Amino acid sequence: MKNHKSQKWHIDDPMTVIHTYASTSERTDGLNWIKELTDEWKNPFLVVDSEVGRLWSHQLQYLFAASSGLYLMDATEELKNTFTLDQIWGSMAGAGVRRDTPCIVIGGGLTCDIGAMAASTYLRGLKLMLVPTTLLSMVDACLGGKTGVNLSGVKNQVGTFHPAEVIVISPGYLDTLPGREFRNGMAEALKTALIGDPEIKTIIQEVSEAEHSSDKILDMIERCLKVKSDIVSEDLLENGSRMFLNLGHTVGHVLESASEFRLSHGEAVGLGMIAEAAIAVRFGGNSDLPDEIKRMLEFCGLPTEIEGIPSSEVLTRLLQHDKKTRRSGRIWALPFDWGDCRLTQMTTDQEEEILPQVLTSLRA
Repeated sequence: MKNHKSQKWHIDDPMTVIHTYASTSERTDGLNWIKELTDEWKNPFLVVDSEVGRLWSHQLQYLFAASSGLYLMDATEELKNTFTLDQIWGSMAGAGVRRDTPCIVIGGGLTCDIGAMAASTYLRGLKLMLVPTTLLSMVDACLGGKTGVNLSGVKNQVGTFHPAEVIVISPGYLDTLPGREFRNGMAEALKTALIGDPEIKTIIQEVSEAEHSSDKILDMIERCLKVKSDIVSEDLLENGSRMFLNLGHTVGHVLESASEFRLSHGEAVGLGMIAEAAIAVRFGGNSDLPDEIKRMLEFCGLPTEIEGIPSSEVLTRLLQHDKKTRRSGRIWALPFDWGDCRLTQMTTDQEEEILPQVLTSLRA
């Protein structure tokens, strides 16, 4: 490897160590992490996105052969459920996984979510390594310990907190990432710029889909993870400041679920950021911010409008499942400006007044 560096960030307990591997044009680069596995990670149980397993079969062959067991899963929202979780548990049992068997999950955010949940619950918790292979997972989903599955068509209704002990960031995997998936990651990077590092916005404007392995990509990933690690280290269990990371997700999850997941996660979060910036304007936020977010999303090739808006009944039902809901109302992470995100509690009456108008503005 021409350039290998690791950084250590303490995220409550256990500590998560993030190894970032620089990329070059050779597809074998960025996979040296397999050769560098220490004894504590030998003979792991693997949960792997089936498409990643197919595209990178030659490079991953050694790891597959050395594993104690392997579960290949199709990474679709329809399969992010308790049935698939039960299938993974069954594979772990069939492989003879013990309490000291490590688990390595390789894939995007969806695969990491469900694989990590299986690791967190089987035998009450296994050592976990995450190897994110999508930009969305690299800039956001891999870090922070959240695991989860969908329930009754609603996003991430069941989950645990189980931070990975090691995360491997290898942008080389992005060479085989479809354009839509790449754009999903750009939406999460933009969210991070809004929350805590406006300079990420400049990097986004310099990043091209055709240059997945550029130094700019790695810089963007590391800056995003730094913002998230600073927040999560103070609030692992999401009782306070970690709620900032839900920016765009309150409306985003509603739109994603209402579309029956035809909208991708990044697309829905992007739309959610526009809507939530418009809500912030009602509370004194920067009136130019919704349009600024729209322009950034358009630059990234992400949608800023949708055909169908959820009805009031659907909106109310899906919002009731939001994890930030309290007896007195919901806590919203609203962007007032770049680097100025505020937790704002809205009553049901305020939501019923403001949300329909805001969502109407997203209609194509």
